[in-house]
Amino acid sequence: MSYLMNIEGLVELEQQEKWEESRELLYGIWASDELNSGKLIRLLSECWYVMAQWDCYIENEELSFQVFQNTLVECTEFGIKNFIDNPRFLCLAGYMISLLPYLFVVNGTEDLYAKWEQKGVDMLRRAYKLDPDDKVAKVLNLGRTSGFSDTNKARESITTELVTLFPYETSVDVYFRDILSIR
Repeated sequence: MSYLMNIEGLVELEQQEKWEESRELLYGIWASDELNSGKLIRLLSECWYVMAQWDCYIENEELSFQVFQNTLVECTEFGIKNFIDNPRFLCLAGYMISLLPYLFVVNGTEDLYAKWEQKGVDMLRRAYKLDPDDKVAKVLNLGRTSGFSDTNKARESITTELVTLFPYETSVDVYFRDILSIR
């Protein structure tokens, strides 16, 4: 079963580097069905990916970092309020928060970043506790809390399933296939 939902037209928008249009498409889809965690996760992950790649691979001259960050923070706060027992939300949002906590803080200090980083780690742990059979949660949790050897063993166990778990060609699907695979 796919970890992220398929959104028609998203791959094409990304390939054309129409990141704002991608965000607007996903926001509209989520806004029409806010309590659908899959739609929230797709929007959250798209905003996170664009912001994470902002100065590296994303053409951003006509984009507003603040708009993407506001959407990311809105989705995160909504998810924490409404999906705190949803392992997939906890897993992906926890990973994103723990990896780049500064993206989730609009006006903050380093100690606030550290608190958000710990919140992300706690969310990853909770995701794995709620669903210990979720191999994505296991790899991401081990990657934040355990040694290299344990993480690679977990990656080996998921490698053949990555194409099923992240089958689409969106930037986020490709990203997760890459970071979850054995290198």
